[in-house]
Amino acid sequence: MPTCTSPTLLAAALMAAAAITSAHAGNNPSGESPCPPVHKFAEGTISTERWEWRLSFTPSRLQAYWSTTTGWWPGTREQATILTSRWWPWGWSEPEVAPFSGIHSDMDPHVSPDGRLLVFSSERPLPDGTRARMDLWQVHRTARGWSEPVHLGDAVNSDGDELYASVDRSGTLYFASDRSGEWNIYRSRRLGHGRYAPAEPLGPGVNSDERWEFNPEISPDGRTLLFTRLHFPDSELPDPGYGFGDLYVSHLRNGEFTPARNLGPCVNTAADEFHPTVLWDRKLLFFARSTGLPSDFYVTRLVLPETQHDPDE
Repeated sequence: MPTCTSPTLLAAALMAAAAITSAHAGNNPSGESPCPPVHKFAEGTISTERWEWRLSFTPSRLQAYWSTTTGWWPGTREQATILTSRWWPWGWSEPEVAPFSGIHSDMDPHVSPDGRLLVFSSERPLPDGTRARMDLWQVHRTARGWSEPVHLGDAVNSDGDELYASVDRSGTLYFASDRSGEWNIYRSRRLGHGRYAPAEPLGPGVNSDERWEFNPEISPDGRTLLFTRLHFPDSELPDPGYGFGDLYVSHLRNGEFTPARNLGPCVNTAADEFHPTVLWDRKLLFFARSTGLPSDFYVTRLVLPETQHDPDE
């Protein structure tokens, strides 16, 4: 088969894959500042009748990884499977099970910025043979494909669930965990030789006592963090959001993450938005949306609050 490596063709390919689906006209009640179009991504191939979770691309943008289940996870705690598809000039290929998945429950794949590492969550047996909940594992790119999965160890993992990893260019690992009884976002710095420093929760700019925060997506330079914040229906706190789950952004400044800001009504709706993935060099935002039915992936231009008109301001 021919290969497709042109960056121009790649950008056109991603948008063409979205454009062949029906457009979603983002909610913008004021009409003063048009929202960039929001399209369902790769409908029928990657976005299907099943639940889709955590989309990630290799650096070439020609290979996609994501996970899928029949029912809503974690409600079912069913087996999740990581799938992969390749972009060809005629579209995305028929999905296949990733070579390191398909036996145990695996989900939330993330390819590192250099493409040499893929981190994912799995309920596979631990190295000592005991069973765990969702822990973080990684595979390395080799000349023959992905290596055997390696457990990230107790400095990162806990007795709870660890989900939705994201890695910056320096190797610092971001992920969500319910180890405290509530969902928060944690960070673990890479020490080298496959080891990580003990995980630490992010500060109050990101984590809050009244809401749940998860699904971190860190920029390659480690300075911009997108994530999901879950708003409970009975909450009377300020910033109630637009729906049950909304996408937020925070910036690393002077060593701390700034108070997070809602991405606004061009992305967030009364539905549930979650699982952000960004092609940072192309300013494209992919995310999952559920309207009460199984989630699908959507794509739009990334517009951060600093440059986005907010009708509430």
